[in-house]
Amino acid sequence: MSNIIIIEDQTMLLEMIKETIEEETDLKVIDFGNDAKDVVSLCEKNMPDIVLMDICTENNSSGITYCGILKNKYPNIKVIIMTGMPDVNFIRMAKENNADSFIYKNISKSSLISAIKNTLDGYSIYPDVKSHKDFKKAKFLNELTDKELEVLTLYSKLLDRQEVADNLNISMSTLKSHIASILQKTEFDSFSKLAIYCVSNGFIVTNIE
Repeated sequence: MSNIIIIEDQTMLLEMIKETIEEETDLKVIDFGNDAKDVVSLCEKNMPDIVLMDICTENNSSGITYCGILKNKYPNIKVIIMTGMPDVNFIRMAKENNADSFIYKNISKSSLISAIKNTLDGYSIYPDVKSHKDFKKAKFLNELTDKELEVLTLYSKLLDRQEVADNLNISMSTLKSHIASILQKTEFDSFSKLAIYCVSNGFIVTNIE
């Protein structure tokens, strides 16, 4: 029998996931939490085989950030990141923080169980961003490079251009080139309008740490 910890701040969803896992698998839910920052201490206490963790949790704690911290300390613990929001950066960030798998909350119960079992078996499960229905609304964002997405995300967090350049350790001329490329690919005439569009439609999430 394998043990799992769930990090999810919506009580009803947490209970539904727990019930699904325990009814349809031989996994045991040994603990759970509402705040991603608690995942390391929960794992130190319980040493699970796998963690299923939301991205946006209580106190604006990022499941992706704490996934990276957890995997650095306990690389053998499998981590599945889950979210209900189609932020274009999440999949890239999850991979950078060594998440084993990534799922969306709107998947079926059978797909959830399959993702958990496959991750435990050593497979890495990630969605095809371009085929996901939420991204079809903003498919032009799929054309941006990782660096261009970083520029757009930082600008969407209300950093000015100099702050964006400093944060990415690039020159202003390089930043201007990135912005010109982004505007050409997205066909927006204003970088501010593009940032507002992405935030208001949930394609970039700015309020998690």
